[in-house]
Amino acid sequence: MNEQIIEILNVIRETYGDGVFYNVTTVKNLMNDLAPKLKKERIQAANFLEMGGFFQLKYAEKNYAVVRQKLTKQYVDTFAVDLNTANWVLNIFSKLMGYEITIQGGVYIREEEPPKMKESLVRPPQVRPYIGNERRPLMTVPLQQKIKSKPAYSNKDLARRISADEHSAAVVKDGMVKATGPNSDGQCHTTTFDWRNVIAVSAGAFFTVGLKDDGTAVGIGRNDFRQRDVAFWTNLQQISAGVRHTIGLRNDGSLIACGQNKYGECTVGHWRNIIHVVAGNACTFGIKKDGRVIAGGDNKNGDLQVSHLSDVADIAYAGHGKILALKKDGTLARVGKENRMSKNFSRIKNVRQLAAAPDYFAALFDDGTVKFLAHSWPQSGIEAATADWRDIIAIAAGRYHIIGWKSDGSLIAEFLHPDLSRNRGQMNVTRWEM
Repeated sequence: MNEQIIEILNVIRETYGDGVFYNVTTVKNLMNDLAPKLKKERIQAANFLEMGGFFQLKYAEKNYAVVRQKLTKQYVDTFAVDLNTANWVLNIFSKLMGYEITIQGGVYIREEEPPKMKESLVRPPQVRPYIGNERRPLMTVPLQQKIKSKPAYSNKDLARRISADEHSAAVVKDGMVKATGPNSDGQCHTTTFDWRNVIAVSAGAFFTVGLKDDGTAVGIGRNDFRQRDVAFWTNLQQISAGVRHTIGLRNDGSLIACGQNKYGECTVGHWRNIIHVVAGNACTFGIKKDGRVIAGGDNKNGDLQVSHLSDVADIAYAGHGKILALKKDGTLARVGKENRMSKNFSRIKNVRQLAAAPDYFAALFDDGTVKFLAHSWPQSGIEAATADWRDIIAIAAGRYHIIGWKSDGSLIAEFLHPDLSRNRGQMNVTRWEM
C-alpha cells in the first residue's frame, strides 16, 4: 500500500470534501500537483474513481465485502489490470474510508473512526490544472477554495436537464438524476453510483439515458432493442432518447446510435456538422451548423421532408405527421409533405422553447408563460392547465403531463389527460431542488 497516495487523497478530501471525487479531472489535476512523480499511482487511482468506486465503498457499510469483490472484478475487466494491482487500488480507497485491510473470518472490518492523518503534506498556495502532458495555466484555483457543486448552465442547456415520457426525470442541483412515475422496467432507478455528475437527461419510452460531464453516457430501463446500450459512448455533447432508439451527438458533430433500426433511424453515422439532435418514434432529426435540417427514419408518408427548412433551432415531434420546427427568430414552421395539422402556426412568435409528446405541442414564450399549440384531447381542462404559469425557464412534455421549471429553481407539473387512471406518480417533482 502506498501511504503517500493515501496522504495525498486525504489532503484533497479534507480540503474540498467528498464531492471532489465526483470530478475525476479535478482530482487528477490536484494529484499531479501534489505528487508529480507518482504518475502510475495517480492513473490507477483516477481509473478507480471513474468507476464511481469511491462512493460505492463509502456507502457499502455492512455489504462492504460484497461491494469490494464486485469492484475488484469491475476494475480488472474495465482497465485490464492484474488482480494484485486491483487489490492494491482497492486497499488504498478502503483505507481512506476507514476499513481495515486485514480479513478476520473472511469479513472486512471497518474501524469505528477513520484513521487520523499523519503530518500532512505542505500544501501549495495554488494549483495549476493541466491537459495531458502539457502543463499550462488554464486557470488558477486556490487550494482552500471549495469546489462549486452547482455548475453554471446556459439557456440552451436548461431544457436538457428535465425530460418526460410516461415518467419524469431531471438533473437536480448536485449533479444527480431523480426520476418518478411508472417504473415497470426500472426506468426510474437513477440513484445508482454511475448516475453521478450528469448534466443532461432524456426520457424515452420505458427507459432513461443521461449525459455525464466527462462526455460519457448512462442508461437504465427497458432494453429490448438495445436502446440504452450507451455505456461505452464517449466524447458526447448531447443525448436524445426516442421510443426504441437513442442518438448521441459527439463533440466533432458526428452521431452515434443504438436501438431499433427498422426504418433507418439509427443509420446516422455518416451525418456531419450536427449541433443538435432529436430522436422521435422511428425517426431522427439533426440540425446542422447552418440551420438546415437532416432527417432519417420512417418517411413512408413524406413526414420527414425537411429540405425547405432553414435557420432552425429545434424540432418537436408529436407523432407521425405532427412535427414542428422552432426557428432561431422564435417563429414556427411545419415539417412534412402533408398538412396534418389544421392550426395556423405562422402567426405565433417569441417562442423560446418548443416541446411535444404524442397528441400535443406546448410552447414556452419569452415572457415565461406556457401555452398549448395543438392537441387532440377535449378542449376543457388542457388549456387551463398552464394558464397561471409564470417565470418558467424550461418545460418538458410527457405523454400525459407537462413539467415546468421556474426561475426560482422549483418544478411544477400538471396532469393533462382526461383519463385520471394514467396518473401514476409522474408529477411528483415539486420537491426536487434544481
